[in-house]
Amino acid sequence: MTTHDRQADRTRELASVGAGHAASAFAQLVGREIQMRAPELLNDPKWPFSVADDWSSGVFFELEGCLDAVVAILFREPVRDEVVRTMLGDPTGELSRESVEAVIMELGNILVSRVASAIADTLDERLLPSIPVLALGDAAEQLSALCEQLGVDSSVRVESEFADREGELGGLLVMIPGGRQ
Repeated sequence: MTTHDRQADRTRELASVGAGHAASAFAQLVGREIQMRAPELLNDPKWPFSVADDWSSGVFFELEGCLDAVVAILFREPVRDEVVRTMLGDPTGELSRESVEAVIMELGNILVSRVASAIADTLDERLLPSIPVLALGDAAEQLSALCEQLGVDSSVRVESEFADREGELGGLLVMIPGGRQ
C-alpha cells in the first residue's frame, strides 16, 4: 500500500467519524431522524463542475492541527431553504438573505465543530476549524477556488451525504485532505 493510499484510507476513516457526529448534531437541530451515507473516497477531475448545479450553497473551513484538510457542508438550494425555515421555526415564512446567511453560517459552525471535535477525540490530538467562508449560489466553484488558493487538490475528497427519510432536510459533508498528514 502506498503512502497516498494510506493517507486516503486515514482521511476516509476520520471523515466517517466526523460525519457521524455531524449527522447526529444535524438531527438534533432539525428535530428529525437523519440517515448518513457511508463516506466515499472520490477522485473526480471534473470537480467542482460535476456537482455545481446540485450543491449551490455551503460553508467551508480549514482544519488545522492533527489533520490538515478543508471541510465543507454543502446544501441544495431548495433543501437549504427548508433547513433554514425549520431552524427558524417558521415553515412557511419568507426568507431574507440575511436570515439564510446567519442560519447557514451557524449551522456550518456547529456541524464542522462536531466533525473537528470527533476527529480530535479519536486521535487524542488538537484540531481546530478556521473562520468559516460562506457561499450562496456557487458553492462548488468557490470551494474549488479556495482549495486552489491553498494548494489543495480538490479532485480527491471524501463525501458523505446526510438527510431525513423524505429528503427534505439534509446536506453533503466534503472533506478534502491537504497539507501535512
